[in-house]
Amino acid sequence: MKKLFLTLVIAFAGILSANAQVWIGGSASAVANEHHKGFTVAPEIGYSIPSTKWTVAVAANYAYDNYDAFLGNVDVNNFILSPYVRYSVCNIEKFAMFLDLTGDFGLSGHDGYRVGLQPGIAWMPTKHWTAAFRFAFIGYNKCGFYGEEGFNMNFATSAPAFGLYYNF
Repeated sequence: MKKLFLTLVIAFAGILSANAQVWIGGSASAVANEHHKGFTVAPEIGYSIPSTKWTVAVAANYAYDNYDAFLGNVDVNNFILSPYVRYSVCNIEKFAMFLDLTGDFGLSGHDGYRVGLQPGIAWMPTKHWTAAFRFAFIGYNKCGFYGEEGFNMNFATSAPAFGLYYNF
């Protein structure tokens, strides 16, 4: 894990020194239903590859979940590393549809991982600001309080993620 973290630090130091299409920001999401309440806060840093539709980024997430389990309420705190590669499928004026190839890797709490595709929509009101909305997940996971493992197709809009980014 230390080698992965060091590699990411070196990669982003090189990107920052290149004075290119670097952005910082983050996202937040929340979920609330009968048996599960929680939220996630995820600061991000990324790099938009010039003259392409590709972006690479990494987020460091903190997630809190409260489950109404059979034996009572259970609180879970997780720290998750989430690298992703984004492809902008279509750009129309100040809007873009994108598809993220993402992975979530648990660092503490209930360790696990998930890898998959996450679609979204971005709005660029100015040259420096972008708002993004991610709303689904299709992929494989091995994580969670109940130890879920397997293919996951979640198109529910009950736990969308909204992000705000500043482009340098």
